[in-house]
Amino acid sequence: MNPYQRQALILSKVKEYSFAKISQLSSELNVTRETIRKDLYTLESKGLIKTVRGGATTISLDKETKYDQRLQQNSQNKLAVAKKAIQFIQPGNSVFLDYGTTTFAISQEIKQSGLRDLTLITNSLAIAANLIGEPANQIILLGGNLRQSESSLSGPLTLQAINDIYADIGFFGCGGINIDIGITNHYLDEVEVSKRVMKHCQKTIAVADSDKFKLTALYKTADFSELNVIITDNKIPAEIVTEFQGHGINIEH
Repeated sequence: MNPYQRQALILSKVKEYSFAKISQLSSELNVTRETIRKDLYTLESKGLIKTVRGGATTISLDKETKYDQRLQQNSQNKLAVAKKAIQFIQPGNSVFLDYGTTTFAISQEIKQSGLRDLTLITNSLAIAANLIGEPANQIILLGGNLRQSESSLSGPLTLQAINDIYADIGFFGCGGINIDIGITNHYLDEVEVSKRVMKHCQKTIAVADSDKFKLTALYKTADFSELNVIITDNKIPAEIVTEFQGHGINIEH
């Protein structure tokens, strides 16, 4: 394991538990405590964590805020994306919705649209709960480890469940979109779920409000070649659309 991989794992653990001990990280990663200290200082220098006595903790201004707070951010832009997204759904489709807040907006539009005979698959407790109420639609909630701050499910049990599921369409949120990097997101476990599901969807769609085109998150989710289309709102600058289309990337806005 190289230092970058080790630091990514350390950051994931700090974010998941809000605090991680040097002694525990040293034991789990099979490296010296001094190596862990150096890794923590490196992550702190990048503004990703805060070192404290005996370990490290999350910083108060984390780029990914709590789920209920993010639901309110750019809500009109997310609604515009959701209205565009449901145009890709037909009665009888099987549809995967990942745990993001833009996909939550899609779940709301599905309920309001009257679309029926759908099989709706998600790794989000919040989305599954929101979809309840239309008996004509089947809801499949993937099992796994629950990250309570995001109501998201991930881990080995989630990945195992995906192995036997194939969807017509998958909608995937993200933490950032960079033309030189691809689609990125904040949490490693959820990224692994998205990667696995993408391989099991006939059509793969990234959904993001236009502000995400200014950002790059920590973990890469997909190359643009793995996507059929990116759906965003109409506030995206024309020069960004032109640049992406010039690289053969399909953007709906």
